[in-house]
Amino acid sequence: MIRISAWLGVAFGLLLGVLEAVRNWGDWQWWPFWVVDYLAAIMLVVGGLLALRGFAERWLSAGWGFASAMFWMSFFGSYRDLVEAGAQVGAREKTLTLIIGLMFVVALVGLALSLLGRSRRS
Repeated sequence: MIRISAWLGVAFGLLLGVLEAVRNWGDWQWWPFWVVDYLAAIMLVVGGLLALRGFAERWLSAGWGFASAMFWMSFFGSYRDLVEAGAQVGAREKTLTLIIGLMFVVALVGLALSLLGRSRRS
């Protein structure tokens, strides 16, 4: 399970870095709001590569935990904005919230796989 989580972490981290740049290109928010995405991406890629080499698997679990917490806040913040806007919501906002929700689910699955893989080895 740890190998699946590690490969998923590397792919997810790389994708997250690219998507964050695409989303913010030309309209960068205040730096604390986007640096966390790159921190999560770096933690997942480095943690995934270390886990694939057979050591420091806790870094992968830490990356997934950090990404899960980050996506929790992002998803529920976006969802709240959709609910408050009601009928005024455009397709772009709905699609973005759906993508964030899917990424949140992937982060939770990656976290579970990394923790289950660690517990079986211990």
